[in-house]
Amino acid sequence: MNWKPPSSPAANPAARLSPSVGPRPKISETVNNPMAEIETRLCALEAALSQPAAAQAELRAALDRLRVSCAEQAAALELALHHPVEQMHLPGELLRLLPVPVLQLTHALRVVDANAAARALLGDGGPGGRSGVLRAVLSRSQARALTQALDAAFLRPDTAPAAPAVTLRIGRADGRRQSFHAHVIAAPGKLEAERATWWLVLFPLEAGTSAGNPELLRLLIESTIDPVALTDTDGRVVIANKAYAQPFGRIPAEIEGRRRSQFMDEKLARHLNGLETGVIAKRTALIVEETVLRPTRAHDGQPGTPRPAHLLTERRPVFDDDGAVIGVFTRARDVTEELRTREVEGLADRVFEQSSDAIVITDPELRVMRVNPAFERMSGLAPGANPELRLDALVTPRTGTRWIMAGMSETDSWLRQVLARAEGAWQGEVALHSHDDRQLTCWARITRLTDASGTNLGHVAMLADLTLLRQTQADNQRMAQFDQLTGLANRRLLAERIDDWIGFASRAGQSFALMYLDLNKFKSVNDSLGHETGDLLLTVIADRLRAALTEGELAARIGGDEFVVLIGHADEAAAQRRAGELLDHLARPLDLPGLHNYRPSASAGIACYGRHGDSRDALLRNSDLAMYAAKSDRRAVMVYEPSMGAEALRELETRVALVSALENDEFELHFQPIFALDDKRPRGCEALVRWNRPGHGLVMPGAFLPVAAKAGLMPAIDRMVLRRAVAVQARWRWAGLVHADWTLSINQTASSLAAQDWAEVLEAALVRVGWKTSDDVAPPFGLQIELTEDQLAVDIPGAMEALQRLRKMGIALAIDDFGTGYSSLTYLRRMPVTTLKIDASFVRGIEADGDARQIVEAIIGLAKKFGFVALAEGIESEAALQTLIELGCDYGQGYLFERPLPQSAFEARFFGCEPAQVPNLDVALHARP
Repeated sequence: MNWKPPSSPAANPAARLSPSVGPRPKISETVNNPMAEIETRLCALEAALSQPAAAQAELRAALDRLRVSCAEQAAALELALHHPVEQMHLPGELLRLLPVPVLQLTHALRVVDANAAARALLGDGGPGGRSGVLRAVLSRSQARALTQALDAAFLRPDTAPAAPAVTLRIGRADGRRQSFHAHVIAAPGKLEAERATWWLVLFPLEAGTSAGNPELLRLLIESTIDPVALTDTDGRVVIANKAYAQPFGRIPAEIEGRRRSQFMDEKLARHLNGLETGVIAKRTALIVEETVLRPTRAHDGQPGTPRPAHLLTERRPVFDDDGAVIGVFTRARDVTEELRTREVEGLADRVFEQSSDAIVITDPELRVMRVNPAFERMSGLAPGANPELRLDALVTPRTGTRWIMAGMSETDSWLRQVLARAEGAWQGEVALHSHDDRQLTCWARITRLTDASGTNLGHVAMLADLTLLRQTQADNQRMAQFDQLTGLANRRLLAERIDDWIGFASRAGQSFALMYLDLNKFKSVNDSLGHETGDLLLTVIADRLRAALTEGELAARIGGDEFVVLIGHADEAAAQRRAGELLDHLARPLDLPGLHNYRPSASAGIACYGRHGDSRDALLRNSDLAMYAAKSDRRAVMVYEPSMGAEALRELETRVALVSALENDEFELHFQPIFALDDKRPRGCEALVRWNRPGHGLVMPGAFLPVAAKAGLMPAIDRMVLRRAVAVQARWRWAGLVHADWTLSINQTASSLAAQDWAEVLEAALVRVGWKTSDDVAPPFGLQIELTEDQLAVDIPGAMEALQRLRKMGIALAIDDFGTGYSSLTYLRRMPVTTLKIDASFVRGIEADGDARQIVEAIIGLAKKFGFVALAEGIESEAALQTLIELGCDYGQGYLFERPLPQSAFEARFFGCEPAQVPNLDVALHARP
């Protein structure tokens, strides 16, 4: 037969989410019907409650009558269920008419008997099949839980624990699934479990209460800080928390039961309704990330500036027991901090990947787990190729190794031990071993990583490559203490070693010697063959010295072609013998570009500690004096003698006398004519300074200018020469003795030209002689400044600006001693040069010296290429003159034409007048047109 199910809840799903309203349906009363009687009592109670002003006594009486009826029926049901099985077969109207399913079961969950509600729930299993209908609708876990409940109910009341609560989800005969609370009672009768039976009463759980207590639900949603809301399929808010209502300026009670358009912006409401319509239609969740403005509060409690917040809004459909969508659950989670955390983590990843320092992450056992690209570049190692790679095998300590290794176990890792000593964080200099057996010097910072409980998670090591820094420091050390060209000790290291030797010798009572060595004719090699050959020669000399040194000796280059050798445990005789051996070793033939089978020679001076001085300065000074004495006497080696200090004394006297000479105007100018080689006619002259020193006669420049340069007196001498030359040229020009093409050359130093007031001194001299006023531009004056090439090799700040200013003033520039300096030819393009003066060393004997001829020819060709004038110095023979003419030289000067003459003799010789016939400057100025 077909079993009819009891009346089901309303079909409208929204009704299960909303509080039920309206009168309870009436059930016809039947005499002696227990359920009808209880229903009557309930209707009476509802009627009393519906009265606007119901009397308390009537309500209490109706409630008491209902309580009595329920108690009576419960007692009758309990009595009926505990009758012996043999005496009853679901007897009585009570069991048959109960609206809840009641089944009689065996321990194997086979149905012995069931009431009408149970048959309507489970259906008819067919002939012989009713006993298994319950087992067929239960899952394994539900059947196991129900069997445990049967066992618990079978025990005696005095030993039985509380029966476990069992909830069954049963598929109804009509296809729907429904949840029931299972109540189990052991039927009286046989005490053996295999023959016992149980009563199973199933109490339906309403769909509206499946979520639990409404107050508990309210408490749960209010306890979360995330906005939470439940809406029905019409977009009406069923329940919401404060976080959801706050952005709209409402409280939950003001929005529950309302549609969105009633409390929020219409555009926003339509947007949200569209999203929920899609969720309901697709029956799937929708997760959207969005940015909204969240209200804030200032410290004083006033509303603050809204801040942007990133929300991850989740909308999920809510289903009833039949699988129909009855609403949408919405939860908006603030993920602002999560996004910020992800950004920080992403930034950390980029820092890890892009860091220039190597980063290694290990496990607690120091096995390498991850490295960044910088580590792979530095070491050439990839952990993927060697999964057993360990950090303590990759790095070994460099600094403080003895301290680190002291007292360490030979079996445990050095890094594990130092980390234990340093409480998990250590830093120091290590050597990183690369794949090609190279060692990189690194500064390592190694830190243990732990979680909140202090558990060791691993280690992170950061390695900064110090290889280049250490190499630079070593290079700087070599630059500070060793000569860059030769690799020998420099002046600084030599001074340190001399002081050390003096301290040792004074304590031990021993002696040592200092040999000051200077190469002979080295300047001529540089002048004729250039710097590169000169540097090669110095390098060979240094290598030979280094190879000849014995234990207890030190060689140093202190500048130019000057060397110093320290000879230990030597007196004068031993030092002389050792110096001779070294000089013989240096004099072996060598071959360099332009130097075939060249035998270098040198002069050496010796000073012994104790006998010739007991300080570093005294030993260096006295050995230097001895070396110069050897050069003067053309000897190889000389030992210092006190008389050699007389020369130094004479230099000091000369310096003092030069100061007085400037104050007493003891200098005068001599003039040497410059001739055009094509017609042998004078076209100018060079002014040369002489010192008319009282008691010494006329002193040539070579005897006092080097001393003046050391004393810093050259600027004063240069300005004196400048003023006198301007006055002489003006006298000749105003008197009509020379024409506009006459040139007067004067020698100056580059440091003097670079002085800020040098041009002002020249302008003042031109104004004084009447050649220009203070504010006009003077016509060409015929003045030419001569600078030596070696001065142009030194980059003196301000010199270039001064030369450019001279050019604007019409002053010509000549390069003196061209071909003997140290500079690059690039200065010819940058400087206002007009004349190249070929040094006399190339001119003398040019008719017989093929090399000299080629050099002069090259200089003349260079001058013509640049548009300069070529002037040869030191012409002393007709053969040399004819050779220069053949080579196309423009001008020349030398003893063949005339020696330098005093001013009066020069005027008489070349202007054909006696001194009295040449007017002085004042008369010439007065007589000018």
